[in-house]
Amino acid sequence: MAKRTADKELTDRNWDQEEESEESEGGGIFKGFSGLISSTGSTGFGGFGNGSGFKPLHGLNNGNNLSLKPSHSSATDVNNPIGSFLSNGPPPNPLAKGEIDENEEDSEEPPEPVVNEIKEEDAIFSKKCKMFYKKDGDFKDKGVGTIHLKPVADQKIQLLVRADTNLGNVLLNIMLHPSLPCTRTGKNNILIVCVPNPPIDEKSPDTALPILIRVKTTQDADELHKIITEKKAAL
Repeated sequence: MAKRTADKELTDRNWDQEEESEESEGGGIFKGFSGLISSTGSTGFGGFGNGSGFKPLHGLNNGNNLSLKPSHSSATDVNNPIGSFLSNGPPPNPLAKGEIDENEEDSEEPPEPVVNEIKEEDAIFSKKCKMFYKKDGDFKDKGVGTIHLKPVADQKIQLLVRADTNLGNVLLNIMLHPSLPCTRTGKNNILIVCVPNPPIDEKSPDTALPILIRVKTTQDADELHKIITEKKAAL
């Protein structure tokens, strides 16, 4: 630092100016960061040992040459699943296109079997019915079918009940006679007592059993009872 002259008084206002003038005498070691003075007198980092100069550090020149390049990754980067979701949305649902899941259970009900009813062309009465027989004090279900009243030889009347199956199994097949008990009971039932054919109880095939015939409506039951009563009286 240079010696201060006596004619210039140091005050609290000019002390920093005097310091700046003294630093400028040596070229300013930090001014603009232009370089360091080497033993050879060159600046700008002249070199270490071989005398060949380094290039100035432009990247440190007041920060003007520094730049931050943006990342090349984007929302559509295949390596960025979150970005891909935000850009393209959720992946497509294969079931939305009507494709069938192999593990999906079939919710449709199975088709009902088609029954081809056996017609009795010469019947004078035919109605859907349900047949019961009485055993041990209770009426037991024999099956669902159709009851027919048919005229046969010698002016007799056949009472025939066929099951509602493709084979038309015979549930009851008897001939009306004057002493056949037949009563109207309940809302839509008639009750007869007969020896059933085919036999219901294999142990007692010749034993008479109460047979209950249930039709759909009261009118059907009234009509059936009337025809049986009239045909019995004509025998």
